[in-house]
Amino acid sequence: MALKVRVMASHGPMRKGAMPALVYRAEAYEETDRFREPQWGCSHNHDSVEDAFNCGLSWLHAQSDDSAAETA
Repeated sequence: MALKVRVMASHGPMRKGAMPALVYRAEAYEETDRFREPQWGCSHNHDSVEDAFNCGLSWLHAQSDDSAAETA
């Protein structure tokens, strides 16, 4: 199963000013899923796209490391 990581943005908590800040979360989905339903999502918010993407990549690498350990 090949997974891809994406970053989703949503409105964060209200702050001073007219617009709430954006917060970002990483999600992973199966590459062949045409609806791209998430198979995993980080449970916390990130302040930047880069941080969220790196969180998703870390999770993805941990999954591939676990798979390699199981087959060894």
